[in-house]
Formats: sequence, C-alpha cells, structure tokens
Amino acid sequence: MTEDDYLRSVERMLSGIAPAHRTAVVDDLRSHFADAEELGRPVEETIRNLGTPEEIADRAREEFGPSSEAIDARAERAWRVLQGMATVSALMIGVAVGFIVPTHTVANSEGGDSVLQHLTILQNDGLWAALLLLIPAIFAAVPLVVAPAARIAVAVICGVLLIAVSLIAVFTVGEFFLPVILLSWASLIVWARLRGSGFGRGWRIAGGVLAAAPVLLSIGSLVGPFGFEFGQRRRYADYSEVGSGPSIGIEAPGWLLVGAIVALAVLIAIGHRWAGWALAAVGFVALITGLVAGSLLALLFVWLGGWWLTIGLAHAVTASRRV
Repeated sequence: MTEDDYLRSVERMLSGIAPAHRTAVVDDLRSHFADAEELGRPVEETIRNLGTPEEIADRAREEFGPSSEAIDARAERAWRVLQGMATVSALMIGVAVGFIVPTHTVANSEGGDSVLQHLTILQNDGLWAALLLLIPAIFAAVPLVVAPAARIAVAVICGVLLIAVSLIAVFTVGEFFLPVILLSWASLIVWARLRGSGFGRGWRIAGGVLAAAPVLLSIGSLVGPFGFEFGQRRRYADYSEVGSGPSIGIEAPGWLLVGAIVALAVLIAIGHRWAGWALAAVGFVALITGLVAGSLLALLFVWLGGWWLTIGLAHAVTASRRV
C-alpha cells in the first residue's frame, strides 16, 4: 500500500467525524510520513508503526466522537427502520385480520341442526368494515412522509391515535395492533436518544432483560411449587400423579426456542448488534405465526412477536458493536 492509498483509506473511514477533525488526523499522518522519509524509513514500516486505517479511524472516533451530521444521519436511519416496520406491521395485521383470518363465529341452522361458521370481518361485516382496519397503517405511515420540522408533533399525534383506535376496538380486534403501537413509540424514543446522550450499558441490559422476560415468566409459571415440570405431571413423593388430566408444559422445540431467546437476550445486554437483528427476525416470524394460526394462542403470538421485534430492531439500529 502506498502513502496516498493509505491516507485515502483513512479519510474514507473518518467520514463520521467532523471535517476539521478529519483534516487534522490526515495532516498529522502526512507529517509522520514526511518525518519517516527524511529518516530513510520505507513506507511499509511507517504504515506498520502507525497501524491499519481501521485502527486509526477507531482511535479518532474515540477521541473526537462523531460529527453532528453523522449523529443526525444515524438517528434518521434508526427512526425510519422502526417507523417503517410499524407501517409494514400495521398493513400486515390489517389485511390479515380484516380479510384473511376468521374472527367471527356465527351459528346457522341447516336442516334443523345448528352449524357453526367461522367468518372474516369482510364476510361478516362487509368491505368497508374490513377497510377500516387499514387505518392504523395510515397513522403509522404519515410520519414517514411529513417534513422533518413537523415530524415530532405528527408522530406523537399519530401514536396517540393508534392507541385510541386500539382502545376503541379493544374487545374486538384492537389488541392485534399492539406491535404497531410499540414500534411507533420506540421509533420516537430511539430518534430522541440517538440525537442526545445515546444508549449506554444500562439501556442494553434493560433491553436484554425485557427480551428474556416473557420466556422467563413462562418458565416460572410451569416450574415451581404450583406448576408443572418440563411437560410432565408433578408427582408426590410416593410417585402418585397429581390429577388425571394431560400433562402441561413446554415440549422439546419450545425449550430450544426458550434457550435461543435467553441467549440472544444475553448477547443484546453485552452489546452485539447481530443479536438484535436475530431477535427481530424471531419476533417477525412469531408475529406472522400469530396472524395465520387462527387459534386461541394467536393473539399471544402477535404480542410476543411485536415485543421481540421492537426490542430486537431498537437494539440493532442503536448498538455500536458489529461483532
């Protein structure tokens, strides 16, 4: 690598710090090369003594910190990722609940017998009722298209409207939109924190605890003085069974998921960015599973999916470690 190649590489990697600091670093490196040339040292030796461009850039960022432009750009990207996912989630939930997933059970008499039919909102209430479920997607999308100067006000208003819509329909389908509410408000928190003091170790640890909380609580309800152990009936000391019903517990695939969630939570607490993306992927899959399950557990999967999706994405777009 020549001196010019080395300096150009360093300058590219210093794009996140203020221009004045970037110029000062490059000028200081040029003086090192000039001094080494006067002493007759080869360029390769000088580069080895200075360190790789990555090492130079890391030291400069640690000393000077990112520029205000870089901070704003990072906050903007993080906000758009979370708010965009809120919009996508709202659209998915609205289409699924309104047009695909049966949410109404009606009894029809055929030949004197009562037959239960499972209908979607489209089939039971009509097209306009189903289209109303797309309103949360509009509320989630509006902040993405307004001017930056009006963003905070519009995002807060839309976030409040999302809560209001969910509460109005809380006894029907409003609960399904909890992931949208979580993502929308998380986007505002992330945007504000990244433009301010950022997210430190305490935030990472809190994120890890919150990610693991649902599975740890479920384990606590299954394993304990009044629960069941590992999918088997609890027995007395004389090995007689408690009750005669089927065993309740977590099967082997469930324990694998529990272990994966806990492991990702620990990695998030440490600060690994990829763990956030992995948890977000798990949450997205759980959300989709809940939407298509069509069972009593569907809403639980939607909530869990939205919880993990929000925590995972928030960590992924704010963590500084790429390992």
